[in-house]
Amino acid sequence: MQRLPYLLLVFATFFWGTNFVFSRMIVEEVPPFQLSVMRWIIASLVFLPFVYKELKQNKEILIKNWKALLFLAATGIAGFNTLLYIAIQYTTSINASLVNSTAPLLIVLLSVFFLKEKMLKIQYIGVVVSFIGVFFIITGGSIETLLTLTINPGDLVVLAAVIMWSIYSVLMKKFGVDLPKKSTFIITMYIGILILIPFALFERTYQPVALTSLPAEAILGIVYLGIFPSIISFICWNEGVMQVGPGKASNYLHLIVLFTTILAVTFGGEMLLVTQIIGGFFILSGVIVASNPHFISKNAPVTLKQ
Repeated sequence: MQRLPYLLLVFATFFWGTNFVFSRMIVEEVPPFQLSVMRWIIASLVFLPFVYKELKQNKEILIKNWKALLFLAATGIAGFNTLLYIAIQYTTSINASLVNSTAPLLIVLLSVFFLKEKMLKIQYIGVVVSFIGVFFIITGGSIETLLTLTINPGDLVVLAAVIMWSIYSVLMKKFGVDLPKKSTFIITMYIGILILIPFALFERTYQPVALTSLPAEAILGIVYLGIFPSIISFICWNEGVMQVGPGKASNYLHLIVLFTTILAVTFGGEMLLVTQIIGGFFILSGVIVASNPHFISKNAPVTLKQ
């Protein structure tokens, strides 16, 4: 598989796409906080044997950067995924993946404000175009929906999840250079689990879940989420990025929307709406422009890191 890096990128985005669809089905049986805890416990147990030696070797540097690891865990592991699972109780998988696709834009904007990176005029245009698309998605193309405040709360929660992921990505840009990737990933899993446990215990007071009473499909689904979107995607994506470069690899993230839509329509019983097509077109067009300004303006200096 290492000889086929582009296929690895496709696999990574496919498994991430399944996360939107399958978790929407599973969350009907297992509430969001408990689902997140289960997912990351499985992921950490599966991943630990492969990183144990590296974890011991990097013990000191991890302890030294505990504050950064805490923020990374709170935003990327605990915050993003749990908010996503909360959101898909109220919105469709397709909507969630479309709103989620604005993440590269928010990362660009946060990098400008917090990392002092420069932004080209063409990128500002891309941001505006994409958020026109977000407007179509969360309002169904109706200004009246916005004025009467009847927006689907699930779409807004997805937006909050995307903000969490964007903060995580910017923090990773700032601190990730000095941190060992695999060790950092599993440590943030453990910290994320510790952050989530109190919320999961509170959730159990009004929505208790017994593993013995769950249908086999739900249990298999949780195991799947803990292995494929969590671990396999991570391995495939990192290997693909190392071989083809972050610039080319980032464009493959748009496949998440495609895979989510196909799976949601085929297995999730969802319908693809015209407003989703229009909104998706604007979002993806704006993301491509904002994330790849060198394709649009070849003579302009590119200062942003992919």
